[in-house]
Order: sequence, then structure tokens, then C-alpha cells
Amino acid sequence: MCGVSVAQVAGPPPDQPAAPEPTATAAAPAATPPSRADAFAEFRRLFDQKQYPEAAAAAQTVVDLTNPKAGTGGEELQVALMNLATVQYYAGDYLGSETSYLRVIELIEATGRMTNPRLARANAGLARTYHAAKRHELAVARFERAIALSRRGEGLFNEEQLPLLEDYADSLSALDRMQEALQARRYALRIVERKHGAGSLQYAHELESIGRWYARSGAYDASRMSLRRAIEIIEATQGPGSPLLVGPLAGLADCARRQLLDPSQQALASADYDRSSLFHDPSVPAPASVSPSTIAADGQKALERAVEIASNRPDPSPAQVADIRTQLGDWFQWRQQPDKALPQYQQAWLAASRADVDGKPLSEALYGRPVLLYYTWPESWDRYRARPATEAELRNVELELTVNPQGRVQDVKVVADAGDPKLAGQAIRAAETARYRPRMENGQPVATPGVRFSQPFYVLLPPVPAPADDKPAK
Repeated sequence: MCGVSVAQVAGPPPDQPAAPEPTATAAAPAATPPSRADAFAEFRRLFDQKQYPEAAAAAQTVVDLTNPKAGTGGEELQVALMNLATVQYYAGDYLGSETSYLRVIELIEATGRMTNPRLARANAGLARTYHAAKRHELAVARFERAIALSRRGEGLFNEEQLPLLEDYADSLSALDRMQEALQARRYALRIVERKHGAGSLQYAHELESIGRWYARSGAYDASRMSLRRAIEIIEATQGPGSPLLVGPLAGLADCARRQLLDPSQQALASADYDRSSLFHDPSVPAPASVSPSTIAADGQKALERAVEIASNRPDPSPAQVADIRTQLGDWFQWRQQPDKALPQYQQAWLAASRADVDGKPLSEALYGRPVLLYYTWPESWDRYRARPATEAELRNVELELTVNPQGRVQDVKVVADAGDPKLAGQAIRAAETARYRPRMENGQPVATPGVRFSQPFYVLLPPVPAPADDKPAK
């Protein structure tokens, strides 16, 4: 189990807030509620300031003030609802966003205008809302609808599909529908190749994206080949010092880390037939197997090169430097080399203090709290995972601990033992193997008490007693 250096946020819905069309209204007394135009202006102001919960309330006011019959097919209401759904998504109100998108879709379909571009955008927004909420079965169905509408309106190879195909493949992967996910990723690569060519920066970017997906899917050799091809393209077009190399180089390190932590890869002796047959291209010779030490060395070299590129560019980006140095620090930390991790963290903190995220210093996002990077899960935690819900349930042992300045765990206390002290003991032993990115204050690592740690276990339920025989004894 590993952390990431910078929080990854799901992409925004395809629609951005749109200005309302003016509605003719009669003169109103001064004491009446604000006009629809005023309500929209307030919504837009809050949205631009990223005050999403407050903006959602203002967007709801716009909806309430919109005449549902104004325009053709309630166009104004459709726009107002799309704005509401968008900001609800940003606010994390996925149920509210779902409801708003469904209302838009219902309004458009009631008009019979199935080619309306807003219908494709509403389905895409709904799909990405389901994806963000991890409701992947629903997400897949809506992605398929949105992609079909996009292709019908904009052509089979339009680039508007690319972010949809990426999230679509992610939801398919979550459902273990890997063959379909692979087809979606390859289709996205084909779109970019047709539009920009196989030697373009856009193609390199898509190769990086599919390479990272391969790594998440456990296809490590395919991941490395894609990422190295992306690096070759960038070097050929932009030179060996291009900051665009930082992304695929970090992707190579991430691939190495995932492979080294993958239990199925520990022996590196035999391949998973299903996975290798799924991702292997028969026209490309299978790469020779490599040792864990080689994988680790290659991953570290990739990160160190990325740090050098980011730090030595003529106009270094503080955010990029902070991000990639944090990743290198995390690499050393989970490799149990805290003496090498600390200088990277300190330089990353210094760079992050000069960059902002949502109006706050990036240093707060990266180092405002300990970040769990790795720990060894108890071997038996999922022993009963395959049992039906009537026989086993998932419970959590809750612990409280201190993360010291070296990122190690101490002073572990049991908050809740899931009904079994033996499970609590296993959870404590697991927590003690953990490695954290430590919290930093003024560029120095500090101890952090009161950190919560939760370890799940599948637990067998007691057998249900047979119904009592209510017949009187003879």
C-alpha cells in the first residue's frame, strides 16, 4: 500500500458553467428576492473562487428562479441544471449531481432532440459523477452512452472522447473487465495517432497515460515499453532536458514501485498466463525477466533524472520541483532509507512553500499531515473474502498512533478491536511495519500524535441457529 505525492483529483465534468439567457420579467418591488441574473452572478463569483458548496446553493437558486417553460424545450432550465450538476460534482455532492444530470437528460429526451450536444455532455457528466463515486457499473453504462453520442455528433475519432475513454477504461478495470478496458485505451491511442501522428507530443502524452494504466493493471512490461517509447518521442522532438520528460520518468518509477510491492511478482519466476496473454503483443518479442534489484535501480534512476530535469530547467516550476522531489523522497522512505529521503523532503518543502493550491501553500497539502506510504498487510485479513455476506462481514480494527520525525510508528493504541483482540494484535503488528512521509513544520520533520490507522478484516459470522421445533413433546 503506497501513498502519492500529490493528491489526484478526478477530472471535471465536460460542461463548465454557462451564463443564463435573460428572461423577461415584470417590474418587482425592491423587497423581492434577487433576480435570476443576480443569482447567477453570485453563483459565478463563488464558483470562480472555488467555494463549491456555497456556489451549489446559489446555483440551486438560479434553478428555482428559472421558468421551466421558457425557451424551446426548457433550454434555460437545462442550462441552469447543468451548472448545478457541475458545481455539485466539484463540491463532492455526487447524489445531488446525479439527480441534476438525470433531470437534464429527461428534459432533453422529452423534446426528441437526441442529437442535442448537451445530451452527450449530460451523459458524460453523469458518467464521471458515477466514476468519482466509485459506482462503476453505472459509470460504464453512461460512458458507453456518452461516447456513442459523441461519435454520432462529432465523428468516430473526435478528441473529445479522450478523457471519457480514460475514465471508462478505469471503471472497466475496477470491474475486472480488462479486455474491454484495454480496447478502450488502444482506441484512445488510435485517435491521437490519426490526428497528430505517432511521433507527436500528443502521442507521447497518450503513451504515458496508457503506460500508467498498464502499471495499475499489473502489466509491468507493457507499462515500461509504453513509457520508454513516450520518452524517446519527447527526447527526439524536445531534447534530453525537456521538462515534459518528468511525467513518463515518474511513471517508470511508479511502475517499478508497484511491481516490487506486488505479491504476485515477489518470485518473478513465472508469469500470470491470463495477464500475459491479455497484454502481450505477439509481434513484439517478450522481454527478458529482470531481477528485483534491477527494477529498483531503474526506478530510482528514472526519478533522479526527473528531479535533475525539473530542478535545472531555466525557469524551474516550484510545483513540479516539489512534486518530483517528494516522489523521490517517498521512494527512499519506503525503501527504508530515511537519511536519503529527508534532504529530498526538505528541498521539496522549500519549493512547495512558493506554490499555491486552491489559495493555500502547496507545502500544506504535501506536508501538513503524515502520509502513509507502505505497510505489510496481515496475511489472513482477507481469508474469508469469498464467503457470502450471510457467512462473513468486513470489520475494521481502529488504531491510534504517533508518527515520529523519521516516519516510523510508535505509541500504538487500540481504539476499536472489531470484536476480537487477536485481530487487534495483528493490526498492531501491521501498523508497526508502516512507513509514512512525516509532517513538516518550517522545513523540518516533526512527530505527529493522534494519527488514525484502520485495518480491515473479513470475519466469519456465527452460524444462524436452526428454527426451534415448536411441536409439543410427546
